[in-house]
Amino acid sequence: MNPMQLAEPPSTSKGEADFCGTEPLDPPGRPGVQTVIQQIHKSELFTEFHQAFSDLTGLPLALQARDDFQPPFLACSHTNPFCTIVGKDPHACSVCLDVQSKLIETSTQEGRIMSCPFGMADMAVPVFIGTECQAYLYTGQMFTRQPSPAKVRRSVQKLSKWNLNGDLTEIKQAYEKGAVISQKQQKALLRLLTHFANQLSEHANRISLEDRHAEPPLIKQARKFLHKHHTESITLDTISQKLNVSSFYFCKQFKKYVGMNFTEYVARLRIESAKKLLQNPHTHVSEIAFETGFNSLPHFNRSFKRITGTTPTAFRKSDEIKLTRQS
Repeated sequence: MNPMQLAEPPSTSKGEADFCGTEPLDPPGRPGVQTVIQQIHKSELFTEFHQAFSDLTGLPLALQARDDFQPPFLACSHTNPFCTIVGKDPHACSVCLDVQSKLIETSTQEGRIMSCPFGMADMAVPVFIGTECQAYLYTGQMFTRQPSPAKVRRSVQKLSKWNLNGDLTEIKQAYEKGAVISQKQQKALLRLLTHFANQLSEHANRISLEDRHAEPPLIKQARKFLHKHHTESITLDTISQKLNVSSFYFCKQFKKYVGMNFTEYVARLRIESAKKLLQNPHTHVSEIAFETGFNSLPHFNRSFKRITGTTPTAFRKSDEIKLTRQS
């Protein structure tokens, strides 16, 4: 048997949406974050990666908001047939949800792999928006090795005790046809999804900095001004006077429509500019700090680490920068 035995991907009709993850709702207090997650769902970055990932592995891939506790693969076109059957039973589904809950509890900072009671491995990788984990990439429903006849027999017996609806022979056949991916390859998939989650996080942060059609003229003017002058010394009073409104009113409206306060928005604009300048290995970090509007190197370093999760020096040495230089 090949070390990586892939499940046969189910056929999808032309034009059928091939990615999954339930549409995230806007819970009280966090509409900005949920809107960004919805936009990631529909982005070319996500849909193209998802298509390539599923075509290659035959595995489901879902992007789901952190606060959404529905089974992540509920609407996936590449869901394992055995898991689809199990998911229709309330008792069995509750077992799957319990595994999902434990998986995300341990995946708030980095991706994890966890096995279900039937021996199939699932993985969850956090997607950060700002400094917090706000969504997860899920894949799984795979065996580390081909289940033995004894394992198949025990699993079928367990389902029969639950009085699961369906033909047990059909369920057994579906179970035996599950994708088999070695432990080494599962770790490689985890690394791959971690890199992709980082890309999604950067994409989300860019979305949060872009203009939105629903914004009032005041906020659009503010964004335009800040994009042009964010490397200069800008205070709340400065921009409020520029827009001919009070500082209190501007601050309240900006937070309402942008989803973050004025100071945080300016810091993120400056960090995005700094990341571009860091691609030049001959420019000192201290020069970049002052060139992008920071008053001191320590302040720049703290802001960079808080927003990106790494230091400017480490970011410059990362594979991402190396790849950017080569392209």
